[in-house]
Amino acid sequence: MTTAPPREKRTQTRLAPEVRRRQIVTEATRLISVAGFNAVSLTDVADACGIRGPSVLHHFPSMNDLLAAVLAYRDEVDSTDPPASNAISTPESVKVFLRGRVLRNLERGQLVRLYVVLGAEAVDPAHPAHQYFVRREQSTYEGFERLVRWKTHPDLAARELLAFWTGLERQWVMDPSVDFLAVWDNFADRFFVAS
Repeated sequence: MTTAPPREKRTQTRLAPEVRRRQIVTEATRLISVAGFNAVSLTDVADACGIRGPSVLHHFPSMNDLLAAVLAYRDEVDSTDPPASNAISTPESVKVFLRGRVLRNLERGQLVRLYVVLGAEAVDPAHPAHQYFVRREQSTYEGFERLVRWKTHPDLAARELLAFWTGLERQWVMDPSVDFLAVWDNFADRFFVAS
């Protein structure tokens, strides 16, 4: 008779509830950004945190609840106060503003990857994050449309800008050797001119 190898002992360190909750969300963000939501289980998250599954369930009753927390965390990390609209009313000021956003995103590769991976999965209307991504894309489009209001057709320019931005993020996630900033700057030099 053979015996199963002993289970790896988990270190069930007691953390304050808000600290444990943040740890769970951080680990779930990392795991989902690599494998996608559909490939990650509550057990995977528990293992990454060194805790048991019921501990995760204590904070998040389901994977959908955990996903909602991951997306809220992503928005929290991503949020910044929007500049005054008169401060970014010229093509050059918009170009400078958006380049700053690009630089910030380059420092947050895991969150960009999370967004790209989840966004691809959430194309399916049955995905729990589908409506989040529909709202988020519409909000981004509207923000871009306000930024490029000086263009002859701001609605079309905003679509072009959104398509370029999301496409470049996808390329960068798939191939980190892509020089994101160089490609962005090349596009921006042509796009952000008065029309």
